[in-house]
Amino acid sequence: MAQIGIHGIGTYLPPQVRGNDWWPSTVVDKWRQKANAKLLRAATSPEATETEGQARMVAAMAAQGDDPFFGCRERRVLEAGRTSTEMELPAANEALARANVDPSEIDLLLTYTTTPQFAVAPEFGVLHRGLGLRPSCMSTTTDAVCNAFAIQLTLAAGMIAGGRVRYALLVQSSAISRLLDPEDPTSTLFSDAASAVVVGPVAERHGLIGYAHGTDGAFHGGLVCGVPGGTWYDEGRVVAWSQDARVGRKMVLNLADQARQIVGDALIDAKVTADEIDFYASHQPTDWLRRLTQQYAGLTNARGVDTFPWTGSLMPCNVPFQLAIGEREGLLGEGDLVATYTGGSGASWAGLIMRWGGHT
Repeated sequence: MAQIGIHGIGTYLPPQVRGNDWWPSTVVDKWRQKANAKLLRAATSPEATETEGQARMVAAMAAQGDDPFFGCRERRVLEAGRTSTEMELPAANEALARANVDPSEIDLLLTYTTTPQFAVAPEFGVLHRGLGLRPSCMSTTTDAVCNAFAIQLTLAAGMIAGGRVRYALLVQSSAISRLLDPEDPTSTLFSDAASAVVVGPVAERHGLIGYAHGTDGAFHGGLVCGVPGGTWYDEGRVVAWSQDARVGRKMVLNLADQARQIVGDALIDAKVTADEIDFYASHQPTDWLRRLTQQYAGLTNARGVDTFPWTGSLMPCNVPFQLAIGEREGLLGEGDLVATYTGGSGASWAGLIMRWGGHT
């Protein structure tokens, strides 16, 4: 594999903070009353007894008790009238500045947002124009929800290795607050954000050294955005909802097993062992999933960052955001081995292994 790695990361959080007191106490009390019943169903369902990973997931849920906010204290909300692209632009500009790469040097733009303004006109064009990228810069979207970053990095690495691209800009964003039903307890889990990553050639033995990807269409429908009971083009308000609660529950219960398997496969591909990993970043739909999957995957020596309590889930921005914080707080430095795990509704998941740094 050619040596392709991360040169710079940019992030953006909207200034508006939504605390737990935003939800009426009457609504929160109803959620709390239902929490124990939901946990009981999860613990006694056939899926919860099939594997050790599922048992660990249920135990972690039980340890959280009846907290209707799942350990989240606050999350960010994009202001009314603003668009996802308006978050992506500052994140992309910061990534370019940190990478010391001029927009004219970008040959490939890959974007994903959970909440575009239109269904048929991808917004990469708006971002491309706003950044002043060259007309010859190839641009497209990568629709993989919370797994978008891993898909983008793998595709970009292949194109850079092929010699047609030198630098690629990978952008992720979510304004999922626009699609949440405030009466639904899962509305407390998510946050709005944007992140951007510049990738390009790095020194020998650095960059992306191994990866693994998985897909299982049986999980499709566990979480969708559309008109409940229909599709996004039917009459009614588009919200995030589950077409099949059983599928959604199984998708969640399988997260630990997916992480262990896919990170293990990526480690084999990279020819490194779990105890060599210095930093681990993962999808964060709860305040404990990063720690649980790290332990279950045997990443005993890895450092990590838990953002969920003060940001909620950043969806496709989760891993780039953790990598950015890790680097800026001195938890992630030159030569460190990094493992990541992400999973997206639909469903796909991925594990990446990188050696950090190596760029000049």
